[in-house]
Amino acid sequence: MMQKVEDCAVMNLRRTARQVAQFYDHELRGSELRITQFILLAAIQRLGPISISRLADFMGMDRTTLTRNLKLLGQEGFADMRPGEDDARTRIVTLTKAGITAVENTMPRWHQAQTKFLKAFGTKRWRQLRQELDSATAVVNMHSKL
Repeated sequence: MMQKVEDCAVMNLRRTARQVAQFYDHELRGSELRITQFILLAAIQRLGPISISRLADFMGMDRTTLTRNLKLLGQEGFADMRPGEDDARTRIVTLTKAGITAVENTMPRWHQAQTKFLKAFGTKRWRQLRQELDSATAVVNMHSKL
């Protein structure tokens, strides 16, 4: 059976991710963060101080992309990277005061966006979709390690 490009999992997942991110960015307008910055900073706030490796695993990102994004957040004064205490090769990420303030200032708009999305899409449907996305991630991870 011939596959059609419009059925491509990557194309459809990325298109949906871009459009959902645009929705959240629209809802966050007026704040100092875009949704991609906010979710990364919020994860650091929740988990930090945290090593880049652990943060990459949590975010499902490769270390190179994450490091590049963290450098940009560092240049903006939101995050700080320092050598680990036990191993200087390990980089530990923390939020700066400006990063904490940016997350706290953006959080109400994120809650508004999340509520609006869940109301429109449906909380039950979101839970089901999230379970399916987690399953797809597990399958891909299992096959990529073979």
